[in-house]
Amino acid sequence: MKTTHKFLAATAALSLSFSVLLPPPAALWAHGGEDHGGAAPASTGVALTDAVALPKESQFLFGVRTALAGYSDTYNRLTLYGTVSAAAGGEGRVVVPQTGRIVSLAAKVGQVVRAGQALAVIDQTLDATQQIGLSTERANAQAELRAAQQDYARLQTIADIAARKDVVAAELRLRQARQNAGILNGQARTRRVTITSPISGTVDVFTLAVGQQVSQGDELFRVLNPGKLRVEAQVFAQDLDKIPAGAQFQVEGLQGQTGSAPARLVVFSNVVNPVNQARQLVLELDNTGTNLFRAGQAVNVQVLGRSGGKKQLVIPTSALTDLNGKPVVFVHTDPETFKIHYVQPGSANGEQTVLLGGDVNENDRVVSVGTYQLKSIYLNQ
Repeated sequence: MKTTHKFLAATAALSLSFSVLLPPPAALWAHGGEDHGGAAPASTGVALTDAVALPKESQFLFGVRTALAGYSDTYNRLTLYGTVSAAAGGEGRVVVPQTGRIVSLAAKVGQVVRAGQALAVIDQTLDATQQIGLSTERANAQAELRAAQQDYARLQTIADIAARKDVVAAELRLRQARQNAGILNGQARTRRVTITSPISGTVDVFTLAVGQQVSQGDELFRVLNPGKLRVEAQVFAQDLDKIPAGAQFQVEGLQGQTGSAPARLVVFSNVVNPVNQARQLVLELDNTGTNLFRAGQAVNVQVLGRSGGKKQLVIPTSALTDLNGKPVVFVHTDPETFKIHYVQPGSANGEQTVLLGGDVNENDRVVSVGTYQLKSIYLNQ
């Protein structure tokens, strides 16, 4: 019994000495190629909740671009809906001057032509009534010519006793008869007319063919100059005060079309449309070199005005996206970090958006290209 008590006492003392001498447990770190059991902790620690980490290589791959937020006194005030149409010299319609048959075609669809260039040749055709009328006119002209010749010849034989005025009248009658007969004979021999382009531009789609019969007044060709376009928009009474003097205009396409073009005010009509009580705004569109717009196309017209000296913070419109229905932008805070900033957008156009609130300051570098990729990475991290 004493031996048992001594053994338990010795065991307790040994346990106490181990508890004092052994150091406290420390975290284990895995080395390359070793397996210490269990899953290794993540190298990034806690996942980012308001930012996206994106290496430089991935930024280049996704084509991420940034732009500086800044203050501006020019911003969107109004969006109008307009329609593109051809301006003066922007569209030329070629119609048939006379009923006939196409004997040659020099134009092709999409061909660039200059003003006065030959497009087609038409051989005039006459119906039975017209042919009878032309034959009758020719016969009458020939009869008049023969009578004039005989009268003039008779007077020449008695020129010494005939009155001078009678000889002169006979000579004038003979000249007129010869001219009329020559005109009618020429119409009978050739009735061809050459069709030329009224303006310089591109030949639009047509379905003509050599030998095809065409009627007087039919449209043969339409030549378009895409560099000469205008935009017509309707301005209602409640929007009149939103178009200040010296306003700038930017035309944008609908249905996701990218790109825009500046426009110049031609006239702001004082005549009110009796149907919708709107006034017409006519703009000249600068479409040269871009060819973004075509006649008949529906567009948005952004009216850009100045705030009278009060500047507002603006960012590129493409920088805006949303998270859970709330508008946000990605701000490039570090070389490989993009933080999420919630904002309150105001008036906007295709180029820039006014910020009415949010944690974005002047000269903050916001992402203008690649927001979709950053948003996808954030939602999946």
